[in-house]
Amino acid sequence: MSQLKVAAFEDDTLLVRQTFAQFPSGVSVLAVEKQGEKHALVASSFMVGVSLEPCLVAVAVQKSSETWDLMKDAASIGVSIFAKNQGWLTRKLASKDRASRFDGVSAEVGNNGAVFIDDAALWLETSVYDVSESGDHWMILLEVVKLGSGENDPLIWHGAKFRELAAMESIAS
Repeated sequence: MSQLKVAAFEDDTLLVRQTFAQFPSGVSVLAVEKQGEKHALVASSFMVGVSLEPCLVAVAVQKSSETWDLMKDAASIGVSIFAKNQGWLTRKLASKDRASRFDGVSAEVGNNGAVFIDDAALWLETSVYDVSESGDHWMILLEVVKLGSGENDPLIWHGAKFRELAAMESIAS
């Protein structure tokens, strides 16, 4: 039997990052087009199922994000959850070179400026519902206006690596 290993971290941010990396998550990109220019923000700190009435999802964004400043007042924000073959898009859309982030990236722009990445596992069209200060991040609640899913399995971020889902036998009898 393994022993529980819980320790104080005393502001050891590396230990916090390493520990949190053991929680698997999907990889999402929030994207908008404003004045003919596309903006993207990649986030693994994305959560669905916050509320059904109204339908809310959440994302945490660093307060230092210049991209969020460009997006926060958009009429509509597209959320794409990357598919298993889209790991390369994470680095591309998070690049410091904002001008070339969307070069070679296939995406569609909705009527209200929401940008959706082609072939993603799922898409949400959202609007900002609430923003609150949470430490060094903004906790952003987004209201889902439209949604859809594709045929592709999602990309998983776990242990600071991209991973894929593996099928397991059903436990239901």
